[in-house]
Amino acid sequence: MNLEQARELRASGRSYRDIGRTLALTSGQLGHIRRTLKREKGARTRLRRAKPDSTDRDLPVSQSILPTGLRKRLTASGYRTLGDLADRLADPDFPGLETLPGIGPHKARLVKGVLDHFGLLPGPDDLQFAVEHLFPEFQDRCPAAAGQILKS
Repeated sequence: MNLEQARELRASGRSYRDIGRTLALTSGQLGHIRRTLKREKGARTRLRRAKPDSTDRDLPVSQSILPTGLRKRLTASGYRTLGDLADRLADPDFPGLETLPGIGPHKARLVKGVLDHFGLLPGPDDLQFAVEHLFPEFQDRCPAAAGQILKS
């Protein structure tokens, strides 16, 4: 919860010192938040530099704001990107993240919170998932290419 509030405060231009005072964080908590937000921003920057047409679906799970153990467990389970996680959660045959070994309800909520932040949680307004569900050949393409095909 502090991480979400800190992200919003940082996006509004507040310094980390002000964020720590506003949220009444200890120096250890503030350091954790600073490292986490820096890892997330760095991941986005590296991704955008390597693939300019990439989206938030392409962000690596290993560089997300999820806790270290959870990131390692998800990558060991085969989830490379946030899009992989979103697709898996959207699969009606998948019983849920809670069924994976070592991932309980709390960790599943953390994953869903990250996906919700990026707008990747499947729902009735998830157009990309709906298109990929109807046309499986678009799943391997980048989202920008799929959008160009739909426009033509």
